[in-house]
Amino acid sequence: MTKIFKLIILFFSIVSVNSVYAANWCKVVYNKQMSEGQLQTHLSKCKNSDNFFLAVHTSYQNAGHLLNSLIAENCDLRREIVSTRPRQGDPYFTAVCEFRRHNIR
Repeated sequence: MTKIFKLIILFFSIVSVNSVYAANWCKVVYNKQMSEGQLQTHLSKCKNSDNFFLAVHTSYQNAGHLLNSLIAENCDLRREIVSTRPRQGDPYFTAVCEFRRHNIR
C-alpha cells in the first residue's frame, strides 16, 4: 500500500497540472487615417480583453515613442511584452502584451 502511495505522489510531483484558460484578444492598428478619437474608442473596447496587440504606422514622425507610451498606458508592465521594429516592406511598429486591468480603488 505504501508503494502505491509513493508512486502516486511521485507521479503528481513529476507531472504538474496547470489550468488552461481561453484568453480574449484586442487588436488596435493606429494608421494615418485614424483620428485620436477613433483610437480612444478602440482602446475603450479593450477593457474586457486579456491580451493586447498594438500596431503604429511609421508615417507618424514619433511612431516609436507613441508605441512606447501606449504600452506604458495599456499593458501590464509586470508581464512579458514583445515588440518589433518595422522591417523591409512592413511599415508598422508592433507590440503584444497582456492588457492592464484598470481597477478603481
